[in-house]
Amino acid sequence: MDAPPREYTTEEVREQFLQHVRAQIEYWESIAGPISSRAKLEGLAFSILSTLDGCAAVLPGFVVVAQPHPDDRAFLTGQGLNYYRPRAAVVGDISGSLHELFSGSRCGKDGDGTESKTQAGENHS
Repeated sequence: MDAPPREYTTEEVREQFLQHVRAQIEYWESIAGPISSRAKLEGLAFSILSTLDGCAAVLPGFVVVAQPHPDDRAFLTGQGLNYYRPRAAVVGDISGSLHELFSGSRCGKDGDGTESKTQAGENHS
């Protein structure tokens, strides 16, 4: 007997999002012809932003909210600078480790087959 339908877990949604980003990278890398690297990068950025906005057929939209450090407001106002509003907790938040999970999903290899510098311990954020 099949299990009844259920809500996706946060981990499942996170993996679906990362898999969609991986698919977009493959798509934009595969485009041949007279298209510049910049045009491909802009296309990839547009695709990811469209996904966040809810325009991807395979995923819902996502809420993107600033998440300042708890000390930011006091520090920034002390410097005479504006600050970001602290966010309330969001159920199903997939953020926080996307870049780490994404870079770890590359199996230690860069696009050219060499060892990934990220995998070797360098931080590129």
